[in-house]
Amino acid sequence: MSQKSTHLENMRCIFYMIIAMAGFAIEDAIIKQLSNSMPISEILILIGIGGLVIFSLAARYWAIRILSAEIKNPRFLIRSLCELAAAISFVTAIVHGSLSISSAIIQATPLAVVIGGAFILKQEVSGLSWALVLTGFIGVLMVTQPGLEGFKPATLFAVAAVFFLAIRDIITRSISDSIPVITISFWAFFASLFAGLITVPFFESFQTPSSKDALLLTSSVCTASLAYCAVVLATRSGEISVVAPFRYSRLLFALVLSVVFFNESINSLMIFGSALIAISGVMMLTVTNR
Repeated sequence: MSQKSTHLENMRCIFYMIIAMAGFAIEDAIIKQLSNSMPISEILILIGIGGLVIFSLAARYWAIRILSAEIKNPRFLIRSLCELAAAISFVTAIVHGSLSISSAIIQATPLAVVIGGAFILKQEVSGLSWALVLTGFIGVLMVTQPGLEGFKPATLFAVAAVFFLAIRDIITRSISDSIPVITISFWAFFASLFAGLITVPFFESFQTPSSKDALLLTSSVCTASLAYCAVVLATRSGEISVVAPFRYSRLLFALVLSVVFFNESINSLMIFGSALIAISGVMMLTVTNR
């Protein structure tokens, strides 16, 4: 591939990545808004059902098997359970905590993957990588600000989400590449549905969605589905060291949405901590892709 073609491919993938991150940030904001009138369990169930409908239709259209032999692999089951736990944790964090802080913390997932790779997959990790991991998690402490005024304990659920997402990503590397993206997406939304079902006893009674809620739910499902597709398109080609750093654009979108729609305050310590997380993640990509 010529240098010009590579550049164009990278630009296309960067575009898809930014669209995907904007979509995920919008989905998070919609869920937080919905929580004003609906319990978390109901939101997860309805979004899960919506996603299952969309990806079932997509699987039928492209003749893709949802119940393929690969999903019976225990590792795929564990991946789905981690997806479930991460969904519960992160939604709880953005609903009862802060959208901006939770979104910043979740950006530490690639750093947690490095730790998991070292201890679970026995991968060799350089001293520089460990330094970047430490720097990133110092950034997490600056964002959460434990012990300071304004600290919201619910935000710690975002830290739990990082843990589960890291395990999910590590397992994803070990499952078959032959599993279609639509199949993986289908089961991700199934995990959302199941997460809602098992948390029903822990939240308020279901509420009949208003017409506004129904519109927001539809928007959330469509936005999340498009974001899933866009992130796949972004990662299937292009140079990972060039495209992957644009994952951190999600944080920028989340910060804007949290300030404009939820009047969240963002102090200098949080901004600096967010920058440490993002810079550590980008540098980690550079180190691991040399």
